[in-house]
Amino acid sequence: MKFGPASPKDAIGGVTVHTLRQGPLVLKKGTTIGPAEVEALTRAGIKDVVVVRMEEDDVSEDVAAASIALAVGGEGIHVERAFTGRANLFAARPGVLVIDRAAVDRINNIDEAITFATLTAYKPVVEGEMVGTVKIIPFGVEGNLRDAAVKAAGRDVLKDRALRHQARRRGLDAAAGPLVEGDRQDAARHRRAARAGRRQHHCRAAGAA
Repeated sequence: MKFGPASPKDAIGGVTVHTLRQGPLVLKKGTTIGPAEVEALTRAGIKDVVVVRMEEDDVSEDVAAASIALAVGGEGIHVERAFTGRANLFAARPGVLVIDRAAVDRINNIDEAITFATLTAYKPVVEGEMVGTVKIIPFGVEGNLRDAAVKAAGRDVLKDRALRHQARRRGLDAAAGPLVEGDRQDAARHRRAARAGRRQHHCRAAGAA
């Protein structure tokens, strides 16, 4: 990436590195300069604007964030459109959040320009709850770093395991994955109660005989 000041006309294709305010003009940080922006800057009397330009092998912050977020989002996860270098991930349904922690660490260890954060593993989540976020710190990254993060993700780094709908019990279908600790305890109580009920039935049957 290359940073530097340029006249509005010469800044076309560049991305503003800070917010510009001049009279009625407000040009937000991260805006890509096009003909409309050149006209607005010229009308506002701004002679120079500091922009960053992507080099041949660079990937813009939004493209990089979107690529990585789509790679990490698995079953039951909705990825929001990237904006200002951030792509948020949301639970698409009620469930339990399952995370490949090793993959999260691999992604975060690639480069300080790339960050990936999540909620706690096995946390019960509701539909629409934000469960993770990918953030690109600078205005762009080298394409090979983006590619390395996508490769490090593997498959289904972040999953929302659907809850099984049963009265008085919260848990996961057996095919969906492990129960969280609270559900393990509930399941154990149900099993104990069922065994006690069977023993009482057998005792009453034996006494009647």
